[in-house]
Amino acid sequence: MTGAVTEDELLALADEIDQARVLSTLEVLCAPEFTGRGIGTPGHDKATAWVAAKFVGLGLEPTSLPFEIPEVYRLESESLLEVEGPRLSATLEHRVDYAEHPRSGPMDAVVEGVATSWDDAPRAGEWTILDHVPQGDAFAELAAKVDEAGGLGLLTPQNPDGSGFLTKRTIGAPPVRLPVVAVRSELLERMAGGTVRAHLPLFRGPATGTDVVAGLPGSDPDSANRPVLISAHYDGVGADPGRHFECAGDNASGVAVLFEIARVLIARGKPFPRPVLFAVVDAEEVGALGSRHHADLLVAAGVRPDVINLDMAGKFNGAVAAEVGGDSTALISALDRAGRALHIPLAGGAVASDNRQYAGRGLPAVGLGLGAAHYHSPLDTLDRIDPDALRMAGRLVVLSTAFLAHDNENIVKE
Repeated sequence: MTGAVTEDELLALADEIDQARVLSTLEVLCAPEFTGRGIGTPGHDKATAWVAAKFVGLGLEPTSLPFEIPEVYRLESESLLEVEGPRLSATLEHRVDYAEHPRSGPMDAVVEGVATSWDDAPRAGEWTILDHVPQGDAFAELAAKVDEAGGLGLLTPQNPDGSGFLTKRTIGAPPVRLPVVAVRSELLERMAGGTVRAHLPLFRGPATGTDVVAGLPGSDPDSANRPVLISAHYDGVGADPGRHFECAGDNASGVAVLFEIARVLIARGKPFPRPVLFAVVDAEEVGALGSRHHADLLVAAGVRPDVINLDMAGKFNGAVAAEVGGDSTALISALDRAGRALHIPLAGGAVASDNRQYAGRGLPAVGLGLGAAHYHSPLDTLDRIDPDALRMAGRLVVLSTAFLAHDNENIVKE
């Protein structure tokens, strides 16, 4: 049979995934020089350049696809939250006891005043403590009411995650006029009646994101506009002043696996019938803007890939979560076949990542997620990555890609 390959041949290809190489790439992406790969930072720009150079090192010719981001926010320098009162007197620790709030207004200098629990009667010159965060427009309406009364700002509750830290939030509804500080929930009520001094110097402004894409041609000219696309986002939540975030699981792990997949497919030495594209996309942490940009370009060019997006490949929790979108019959078939052949369990589940942007534009797309030890936390670190999970993700995507790139045809099962 002309062009036929055996399933055993493709299984052997999947076995070429080298977890030591994945870990080596992962270690670089977690380095302090990349400062958590936060959008709009010099560390992020270094990561962008490194991604392009990595493709070149593999023998591919990358294309950079820049796009504009209307606004990002981050702490510009060390912050402060102190309370002196009858029930609590302390200098609190950022990210452990308090954190910046995504809807905070500017706080260019120290803001000081007594903190009072919300009783529907905001007071001039005081901080207002909320025991819960109103949803939707109600938050902005409450903030406006406090502002009109001359209030200083809002102190809102936030619960720590399993790491013991307050999760870093990178996106939210438009900011209000007043300063807003998120405080560990059990500390809030103890702050009532105390004098609070706060300074969280926030930067808000535009930024530029950059997707970096490269590809391998296919042997079938009729399939030129039907590639298999493997994607993963390289941006992270960014470091805090004085505290590094490696962002290892989310999503240096996915990018490291993608590069190892690329190496294996290049080393094969012969093309699949369909092309294979690699997209290391940006700005997932601020609304999946990079994958949206890339998907729009693909649709405009008349290219209709089958998309496999990998986000968080650093921890195996018993099954690989798969979220399918668009007309993904071929994707489902290839994934199911690969999972069975490799004895890797798959389970339908939410994977809220770049796959949704591709699917939202009518492209067949699946999001794959294995997991991460911690999410948006300083403890999302290299030493908490499971090397076996990395290899599992790589083998699954290589074999699924091979099945897709042959349209599940001309593959002889021996």
